[in-house]
Amino acid sequence: MKKLIPLTICAVLCGCGGTTVVDLDNKSEVAGMKNVMELEYRDWTRTAENMTKSMVNSGAFARVKNPVIAIGEIKNDTMQRFDSDILIKKIRTTLINSGRAQIATGFTKEDGTTAAVRELRGNTEYDASTITGKGTLVAPNMSLTGKMLQRNLKIDSGWFSSTDTRVEYYLQLTLTDVKTGLSVWEDEQPIVKEGSYTPNW
Repeated sequence: MKKLIPLTICAVLCGCGGTTVVDLDNKSEVAGMKNVMELEYRDWTRTAENMTKSMVNSGAFARVKNPVIAIGEIKNDTMQRFDSDILIKKIRTTLINSGRAQIATGFTKEDGTTAAVRELRGNTEYDASTITGKGTLVAPNMSLTGKMLQRNLKIDSGWFSSTDTRVEYYLQLTLTDVKTGLSVWEDEQPIVKEGSYTPNW
């Protein structure tokens, strides 16, 4: 009987932990989430929306007939490890759904199927009429590149001379006309946070 007591206590303590799934469509739940110094989904969503609006409203797409964008390097130069596709995917989705531009997925390694299908030419196991012919790929006429930067600043919190940290993130994007090599749109969106915890290398 005595051996069961520690096991019972352990089970109770373990049960106190648990995981909470946040409903992102529930405003009260989202508002109650603890703010973090790292980049999180609300930062991605807000920044992607602002960048896309800026790009569309700039008139850059009016200068190029049938804009087709190739996504170039989006460098992560912050102190956090994350895949920049988290942000870029949101921007791409908004652009495509707006009908203002298309994304050249077949131009990059992202879509291996485009190249794989063309390698089937001459393979007698496949109906030749179902294989895409030559001269059908659409080359991009615009390129989107950028960088995410991070800057940490120590600030006086005014509470017993303690110091907090201000973390400034900057997303910089450039849209280039491939034909001329000229930038047709650029923008920078800051994300600023303050707290006692500092995301470092």
